[in-house]
Amino acid sequence: MEKIDRFINQVNEFASNTETIEGIAIAGSFISKQLDEYSDIDFVIILKDGIQYQKKEMIDFAKNFGTLLSAFTGEHVGERRLLICLYEDPFLHVDFKFIQLSELKSRIENPVFTYHNNKEIQLILESSKAEWPNPDFQWIEDRFWVWVHYAGAKLGRGEYFETIDFLSFIRNTVLGPLLHLKNNSLPRGVRKLEFIIDPIDLEKLKSTIPSYDFLSIKSCILNSVKLYQELRSVLYNSEIKNLSEAENYALDYLDHISK
Repeated sequence: MEKIDRFINQVNEFASNTETIEGIAIAGSFISKQLDEYSDIDFVIILKDGIQYQKKEMIDFAKNFGTLLSAFTGEHVGERRLLICLYEDPFLHVDFKFIQLSELKSRIENPVFTYHNNKEIQLILESSKAEWPNPDFQWIEDRFWVWVHYAGAKLGRGEYFETIDFLSFIRNTVLGPLLHLKNNSLPRGVRKLEFIIDPIDLEKLKSTIPSYDFLSIKSCILNSVKLYQELRSVLYNSEIKNLSEAENYALDYLDHISK
């Protein structure tokens, strides 16, 4: 994409004239060369050790590449080093994550470097390993049946919006990641599942999306449970303790929920 290439070149050129910057890398879909017209750019800005940008410095940095329509830090996703930006021309969503050189050792993926001026970067990449956090199966099983009870309780009370929203949480936290793992894909919530999973699993996942209706919501809770049970049987090993008693109680409770 021409507009993305131009933007990347701007950032590289600025970095080459900035003493505090050791390197520029790009993460996300840029790594797998899957950028399209809808993509944002996920920059990783490698700063010298001991240099830490605060919000004002992050925004001042971002202003060098165009007119900012909006910019805010990423505390809502647990990442204060992240600046999320929307530019006017080109109309583009860009994320800048500012890390110190030594922090590169701990990473979830190997970003593509478009600029660097420190040989230590390559040494760090060669001597450390990127590790994407996989779901903890026991953590999920320990919570899932409590979540089913929660969904049933909110449905029974008539809190349809809350229950619909909670089913989205279940897809993002449980079903999506497990479907990714089943298909040997990184467990990124529900990202791009439409393009990865087989048609049968896709229909099963779609069956967890309700309309604003009691019977539809209850059916989707049950479909979520069924899909989880199927994925559990495929992915979990004997070391994972199934909470069968909690499962039975939760399903019995859900069965007795009526309008």
